[in-house]
Amino acid sequence: MDKKVLNDLLEVREYPCISVILPTYRTAPDNQKNAIRLKNLVKKATDKLEQELGKRDSKDLTEKLKDLASKVDISRTLDGLALFVSKSVQKMVDIPFRVRERVIIDKTFATRDLIMSVNRGTNYYILDLSLHRARLLSCFRDHAQEITENGFPVQSEFTMLELNPTDFSREKEKQIKEFFNKVDKIFLNHYHDHATQLVIAGVQKNLALYREVADVKNLIYEQLEGNYEAVSVHDLGKKAWEKVKEKNREERHKALNEIQKAISAQKLASGIAEVWRFAAEGRVNLLIAEEEFHVSAGLEENNSLVLDTSNLPENRIMPDAVDEVAEVVINKGGKVAFVDDGTLGNHQKIAAILRY
Repeated sequence: MDKKVLNDLLEVREYPCISVILPTYRTAPDNQKNAIRLKNLVKKATDKLEQELGKRDSKDLTEKLKDLASKVDISRTLDGLALFVSKSVQKMVDIPFRVRERVIIDKTFATRDLIMSVNRGTNYYILDLSLHRARLLSCFRDHAQEITENGFPVQSEFTMLELNPTDFSREKEKQIKEFFNKVDKIFLNHYHDHATQLVIAGVQKNLALYREVADVKNLIYEQLEGNYEAVSVHDLGKKAWEKVKEKNREERHKALNEIQKAISAQKLASGIAEVWRFAAEGRVNLLIAEEEFHVSAGLEENNSLVLDTSNLPENRIMPDAVDEVAEVVINKGGKVAFVDDGTLGNHQKIAAILRY
């Protein structure tokens, strides 16, 4: 799961947007249940579409959804799966953690699980840098796979790099920088289409030189020091995941600490209704929510959010207000972080750090 896919889905504003989300199994024999569950949810979605639009007007969309579902390889799923269909979109996304089963038809897609996937830090790249070549690995947790497209692996063309690896003369350092600059540009072209976090790996000197020439230094999430030229893709993935896991813990802890600072600065909003109001005004810098917090809510005529939806028409009710507010925050340039359940008990399971 990468940010470009998420951003593309977030931009869609049309009715109806159909989201079919289901937990799946990775291995046999349980993965045989995937097909049955998918078939049932697609049927539920098509029935709901026909009820809302009529059989004739929903025909193209139901066929589009069924066509997408037919392309699912039930033997190669992760822990969750999402199908997104509208007049302009037909997209399937694997999700690397368990999700709640649901069918949602709305004016936007239900992207909350995708936002969580991007922010969990379970998907990342490893850029392994040596003087002779640079390889790029795509990782999910401790599982790594080498990328052999879009210019990777990158082989060094400089004869001077074949000299004594402990010789860092000025001329040799210049050539190393030229090589790493080339690697960086090739990586950024790939990253543009498949954005996710980056771990750089290599000896300390190589890491320092790469950081010097990197065009976008803040893409680097973590680094792994050592010579990994002879290390297998499998083993490098396991080593990197330990670093990423620890970094993720630090980032979640940092987000919770930011709440305390925001309280002192009177820049904290708590509870879904208050958070929604500030998000709509574009004032949320960081939204923090518990992973399993879901709540249905509605919008009144003045755009204020209410939890009692009994007097509201169906088109003003949001199946998951947390999903909706996360989309609003991202669209207005803010960030979203998900934390463990129970950590935001004093803030009604959701809080926002405000810009002003």
